[in-house]
Amino acid sequence: MSGDLILHSGTVVTLDGRSSRHQAVAVRDGRVLAAGTNAEILDLAGPATRRVDLAGGTVLPGINDSHLHAMWWAESRARIDLSGMSTLRQVQDAVRERAARLPADAWVIGQGWHERRLEGVSAAGPTAADLAGLAGGRPVFLQHFSAHGGWLDGVGLRRAGIDRTTPDPEGGTFVRDPATGEPTGIVKESALVRVQQAIPAPSDAERLGLLEDALRELSRRGITSITDPLVSPALLRDYVALHNAGRLATRVSTLLNWGSYVTTSVPVLEEAMRYVGSITGLGDDMLRVGGCKLMADGVAALGTSWMSRPYPDGHCGGLVTEGEDDEEKVGNLRRLIEILHTHRFQVQVHATGDRACDAVVEAFADLLDADPWDARHVLIHANHPSDASIEALARHGLIANVNSLVKRQAAAGLVSLLDEEGWHRMMPTRSFLDAGVVVADASDAPVTDPHWPTALQMLVTRVPLGFDRPSGPDQRLTREEALRAWTVAPAYQDHAEGRKGTIEPGRLADLTVIAEDFAAVPDEELHALSTVMTVRGGEVVFEA
Repeated sequence: MSGDLILHSGTVVTLDGRSSRHQAVAVRDGRVLAAGTNAEILDLAGPATRRVDLAGGTVLPGINDSHLHAMWWAESRARIDLSGMSTLRQVQDAVRERAARLPADAWVIGQGWHERRLEGVSAAGPTAADLAGLAGGRPVFLQHFSAHGGWLDGVGLRRAGIDRTTPDPEGGTFVRDPATGEPTGIVKESALVRVQQAIPAPSDAERLGLLEDALRELSRRGITSITDPLVSPALLRDYVALHNAGRLATRVSTLLNWGSYVTTSVPVLEEAMRYVGSITGLGDDMLRVGGCKLMADGVAALGTSWMSRPYPDGHCGGLVTEGEDDEEKVGNLRRLIEILHTHRFQVQVHATGDRACDAVVEAFADLLDADPWDARHVLIHANHPSDASIEALARHGLIANVNSLVKRQAAAGLVSLLDEEGWHRMMPTRSFLDAGVVVADASDAPVTDPHWPTALQMLVTRVPLGFDRPSGPDQRLTREEALRAWTVAPAYQDHAEGRKGTIEPGRLADLTVIAEDFAAVPDEELHALSTVMTVRGGEVVFEA
């Protein structure tokens, strides 16, 4: 076994069909050779084999974050982190401090604020006036924790060309003062595009460097695969450039997108299909086309999820697809899904509200009944599906890609927006699994920090931030079910269950090694699991 690897004297959690546990695992030529007792596996060693004593630690299948915006997360790592701030004063101080360190014309950019956790913000929400005079004439843009909205100061509004005469874009809103009609500084959904276009882009070299560093950081955290769910042609070129240069630290499955941040029009998608020249599965084990992403609605925190039950202001949100009314928007959503399905792309659709979830699942089911193939379409976020939709997901082999870290982070702010039953049932993971739906969990970074041990804890306990009780105790998962949502299920989503996701002979040797005995750590301490080694394709890419 010259040049190969043996990990021994710990626990190897295979997640195979028998949920086998072993003491050691051997790797040869980038793949799992065998797992078994210490004696069995150490007997396979040759003179050049590297032997690693696990010292009671645990080998897990490589962690797969199946919904992570890598470029956005890369950029966010240099922004002001507002996620832990609980007062308007803290935000203001952070903006003032960052501005003092920037050139005179630079944008001051932050991320992670939540209006329902900011003491000192008016009941109507934050405004540009709250940020006035803090940045010394520099424009300020603070992205909402959900990435579906943002907060600008007056200079930022002017730089983006937003004033009382600026029309709302399709699928987006420039929030306005009802008395004056002037923009308040809050933008929602596709209105973000105007702001993003006003912010100077990094150079090609800077952009590639940011992306490479972000992927390396994910590798240090034990993540061996990701799905990037909103990949433009430009970002796909960046991934190809890194891959060709041997600079991809993780495996990447891409979801292609040709629209704006939120809204994809039918004509644009039809035109893209004339030229794209690929289908789901194009690529190799390091970089592949996983499918395409669409947006159905927004997020409950901003009142843009399409819900049956009205929000406190009386409206129900809506779809972000084009159309004059709900019927036309649903029709356009179905047409978008149909175009991709017909061209043999796996379709992954962001849907949070109950009406949005049900509209997406109904479209998936109808198309698969009429034109069946192994699509494995995905309901992203899947916060409030009906029982009928859950049954349809299971019946058609569809996937629910949920976000336990988002629920953990956002639940406190949703108490006043959802009824008690809806608050507890949001993200019904147990109902999904019991019905036979494949459930993958993911960080949705940079909406949250991509910390998979905390996600496991949330799936098992369902105790959100700021609470000492679970949100939906009947929806909790077992520890192994939670781990499968970060390994086995994402491999299935990738159409790669025969190559990765478990530790079995012949599988890619993607391994995440933690210092702890996974079975012995209390549920409430799972967040403290520590990655000490990451192996991708048999290569040790991180070692503590």
